[in-house]
Amino acid sequence: MLAMVAERSAEGRIGALLPEAALSEATPPASAARTALRESVHVAVVIIAAMTAAVGASSVLPALGVNDNLRPWLIVGCSVLAAILVGGWHRVGRHLELVPGK
Repeated sequence: MLAMVAERSAEGRIGALLPEAALSEATPPASAARTALRESVHVAVVIIAAMTAAVGASSVLPALGVNDNLRPWLIVGCSVLAAILVGGWHRVGRHLELVPGK
């Protein structure tokens, strides 16, 4: 197959380096724009899940009688947990590196 590609390239047949039969089973790679869009949407969903968990926790914790000193930590914990569940640890870990003070 490499010899065929080299021969057709030398002949100037760049548009037909491989025969159609060899290309019929090939799957095209995902485009960079589609991959970037999918990743952006996934990150947006992770952020929305974290914000929703924070809002939900901040409204539920006072009703449960949680101490005021402990409430911010539990809100952050619920937010991070929701982000990990939706986005996975590897994605959240990369974004936690952006937090100042590390």
